[in-house]
Amino acid sequence: MLENLKPERVFYYFEELTKIPRESGNEQAVSDYLYSVGKSLGYETIQDDNNNIVIRKPAHKDYVDHAPVVIQGHMDMVAEKADGVEHDFLKDAIPLLIDGEWLKTKGTTLGADDGIAVAMGLAILEDKNAKHPAIELLVTTDEERTMAGARAVKKEMLNGRKLLNIDAEEEGVLLSGCSGGHNVMGTLKVMYENNDKKNTFELSINNMLGGHSGMEIHQQRGNSLKFALRALDKVKEISDYKLVSIEGGTKHNAIPRDAKVVFASDEEEYNIDFSSLISEYPLDKDMRVKIEKVENSKETLSFASQIAIQNVIREIPHGVYAMMKEYPTIVECSDNFAMIKFDKDYVKFTLSLRSSNPVTFDEYTKKVIEVYEKNSVEYTLEDYYKPWEFAEKSDLRDLAIKTYKELTGKDMKVEVVHAALEPAVFIETFPDMEMISIGPLMKDVHSPTERLNIPSTERTYNFVRTLLEKL
Repeated sequence: MLENLKPERVFYYFEELTKIPRESGNEQAVSDYLYSVGKSLGYETIQDDNNNIVIRKPAHKDYVDHAPVVIQGHMDMVAEKADGVEHDFLKDAIPLLIDGEWLKTKGTTLGADDGIAVAMGLAILEDKNAKHPAIELLVTTDEERTMAGARAVKKEMLNGRKLLNIDAEEEGVLLSGCSGGHNVMGTLKVMYENNDKKNTFELSINNMLGGHSGMEIHQQRGNSLKFALRALDKVKEISDYKLVSIEGGTKHNAIPRDAKVVFASDEEEYNIDFSSLISEYPLDKDMRVKIEKVENSKETLSFASQIAIQNVIREIPHGVYAMMKEYPTIVECSDNFAMIKFDKDYVKFTLSLRSSNPVTFDEYTKKVIEVYEKNSVEYTLEDYYKPWEFAEKSDLRDLAIKTYKELTGKDMKVEVVHAALEPAVFIETFPDMEMISIGPLMKDVHSPTERLNIPSTERTYNFVRTLLEKL
């Protein structure tokens, strides 16, 4: 379908990747595909125990005395779909749509984050005439959940000490640092009692905008978990209720779009007008809220359990905590109240916290822990990674800026991003490695409206090729 798009081989490989289900944690098939491509090209190819792939292409004959360069991206993708869309991320291909200058799909995430990096890398490997030093294409697993692939990369796997991470989302912006973070997980043991109410209802919130919890946390996009509690406050204005369950969110790094609340009451029906409440969320213009009667539940949560859950939802912070003093438009510290899940007699809360400043990182972590402890929620801190700190001196960064100016006549912006990037992990293993992150223009990654700009992809690919020639 993409055969007429340029660069042709980049979009060829991207389309091949969309045929392979590759949700985080389900990367065996795509890893095997990348291994087979490397072998078919005649290059040394490594597949490690974590399904990371390294493909080594020798230097062009004019570059044999140049130091090797690493091109890096991740093979997994966030699996999100719009309400009502039927798609099985374990077996279905991603259907592609061309809409003007945008490449999109049908109500699911596209996987351009970060399939486009992989496609660019493969196209460079395939081009026998490309001029560059020796190339090591590193493609990692599980970036979107835990960065387990990046954590598993051993020092001996890479010879290069200059790394081009192609996982940024705005053309003309070079990322030279990112926040650190961890997940603050909470577990609450709950009790149940016999349901003494006449009826049971389901309150559903669907199709909020959602989005990337690092890149879009400052945009005041609604959180379905927070909204659910406010909707329950509207229910309570009519009559008392007893909570059966409340769940929502799917990924630690995606702002939750949907939530479902089951509750019992003596009402026969609810005809609540939520329009005034919805109007407070102007970015979530496609949100849907409804209450339906369902099969009567035998049990409800105990009063103490209900209060504890509601207190956590109300008191747990969500959003921006501090902006960077050096870059006032960039978020320094934030959190994403990401998920609530019921598991038999336990309720599990997931909160993803990011910061590029150790002081605000600790402050905000303590605020979350205080809420958990106040409501008898046990907690653990998981998947910690340090910030990728801005390097005062970087020959690679300087050369990239100069090359972009020569190609476009425009100045390249240099930023520190409030999101997790794999260089934050790599710098621990390779402290002497220079790294930059670049990428073509993408919109709404981690959401069903994710899209990739086609002309930007061509320009970014040409920039990468030209930069390699200068290295």
